[in-house]
Amino acid sequence: MKTPDIDSGHIPVLLSDFSSLLPQVSGIWIDGTFGFGGYSKRLLGSGASKVIAIDLDPDVLSRAYNLEQNWPNRFKILTGNFCKMGQLVTKLGVTRVSGVIMDLGLSSMQVDAPIRGFSLKNDGPLDMRMSKKGPSAKDFINQANESLISDVLLKYGEERHAKTIAKSIVTARKKNHIESTYQLVSLIEKVLGFNNRYKIHPATRTFQAIRIAINNELENLIEGLVSANKLLGIGGLFSVITFHSLEDRIVKRFFNLQTQNDNSINEIKCIGGNRRPLFKKINKRPIIANREELDMNPRARSAKLRIVKKVVDQFVSIEPNNLGLPSVSSSLRDFQCE
Repeated sequence: MKTPDIDSGHIPVLLSDFSSLLPQVSGIWIDGTFGFGGYSKRLLGSGASKVIAIDLDPDVLSRAYNLEQNWPNRFKILTGNFCKMGQLVTKLGVTRVSGVIMDLGLSSMQVDAPIRGFSLKNDGPLDMRMSKKGPSAKDFINQANESLISDVLLKYGEERHAKTIAKSIVTARKKNHIESTYQLVSLIEKVLGFNNRYKIHPATRTFQAIRIAINNELENLIEGLVSANKLLGIGGLFSVITFHSLEDRIVKRFFNLQTQNDNSINEIKCIGGNRRPLFKKINKRPIIANREELDMNPRARSAKLRIVKKVVDQFVSIEPNNLGLPSVSSSLRDFQCE
């Protein structure tokens, strides 16, 4: 049974399933998205000789430092993006690891803190930066042209009403800058309408799209998948937890192109790849939360866990667009944070 972090109330998603699927934990592991440290703690308690954690969010450092004190020779926290994990761990003299875990979801610390700007429910500044550096969601909403806003909402949020929302944003900001989450939520509610019968709030896709866009999440994910693959030794385990269809599509295709099953062979024929299996799937179908976990943690409803094992020390070069990376105007670069 999954229990919350005692200090934070945070519940690591699919943690029990992750543990039950691992044949054995040993060697050096990378926790590419430290968050509240639930996966790092589980790995340390399950036999990992060392865990190297990485996180872009400076707010997690105090919690990570406490873990470093409790496990002084077995745990290390590094500040940075998991897409650069190869460069980061090489500085520690590590060139091969036994496992990598990447939990791509937001932590409750980020969602529940109004000042971070991720939440639809609590008013706060339009921020949404994981690193707290560089352009914010406010800069994007108030400065990007209507075409770019519409493109981002459509391709990163799969928002059907992207053009209408983008037009309304540009019209509204001519009168007053849009600076808070409440302002943006209210605007979208007026455009799309809202009642409590909706399964998700009408602003959910817009918030997701802006967050993905300014943090460059999908391109960083692809680079992270490649970096992890290069670090894993033979027999190394690679686990990824996704939370929405765009990132799950990328992870699924990446794993399919490097594992041996009927579906992956068909996909390889379609987009070009190497039929030689480089990974073996630990779970053929993605693991999702059971009813007990959903009752305790509704945020787990969209989580999917995929685990593969490296069997050949090789890498198939893959074009990002073939993994499902949406094509968006290069002008978005001006609004992406560090």
